[in-house]
Amino acid sequence: VNPLKSKRVMAELNPFAAEKGSTDKAAVQKRKAERVTASKEHNKKHKKGDETFYKTLMKAFAAKAVESEKKEEEEEKEEE
Repeated sequence: VNPLKSKRVMAELNPFAAEKGSTDKAAVQKRKAERVTASKEHNKKHKKGDETFYKTLMKAFAAKAVESEKKEEEEEKEEE
């Protein structure tokens, strides 16, 4: 049986493996919670409003669409 896949076998081979895992897990969970809260605060501060990446990108395309429509209208008027 593979001790890396079976905690029982690993505990028989290395009695301190179970202790290490429980302390490491708690530390990892704590760091993860801090990282998630920091990420949420950052997103609230920087990812709202009209200055987000996607919205500015769409504004650029909207402006070009308006310009192309004006050119088409001018060409149609010239043809008549």
